[in-house]
Amino acid sequence: MEPTGRPVHKDDASISLKHLCALLIKEINTDSLQNLPVNIYHEVTARIETLRGHSKEFAAEEQIAKAQIELLFSAIRLLFEARYAKIEASRKADLRDTRENELGMIDYSNMTREEKFVLDGSLETEKRIEMILSAILTGRPVVLDKISNMLSHKRVPVRFIKPIDRFMGIDMVTYGPYVEEDIVLLPSENARALTQNGFAEEIQILAP
Repeated sequence: MEPTGRPVHKDDASISLKHLCALLIKEINTDSLQNLPVNIYHEVTARIETLRGHSKEFAAEEQIAKAQIELLFSAIRLLFEARYAKIEASRKADLRDTRENELGMIDYSNMTREEKFVLDGSLETEKRIEMILSAILTGRPVVLDKISNMLSHKRVPVRFIKPIDRFMGIDMVTYGPYVEEDIVLLPSENARALTQNGFAEEIQILAP
């Protein structure tokens, strides 16, 4: 091994670009989910944090660190996408066969925490679709009314990135004016419109 001029940490090998590429190739060439190190995404994230935070004395060092970050991110993103494509394909195939077990053929034990988090969101979306279709099929407009009412009362936190004048919310309440960095709770429909138009960004709050 060639000297690198810095101490070698025990986690370096597990988060190297070469190792990530090897995992990616293996994932693409297998039908089932391979058993990844449980902290693989966290380790790559921590490595990128280190690369971003390390002081660069020369411009060349900064460019090298930037290139490393881009390559590491590209590799881990492709790995995640390859794995989640398998998860979605297995879930949809199994849902065509049976509605009794939502996870069915998915190898849940080989999924990382981050993949399970995304899957939970997909399953929730599937449930909401079923709820709407079931209400339509069984002729229960009261269910759709409740869904509409829940949506109109939903509030989401946003952070303004551009100033904006006063405006009327869908709840007929006047909001604003706001300036950059203001954080407020807004009706979800208004928050979505402001986000799409580049005035604000939604603040994600993870449930415990």
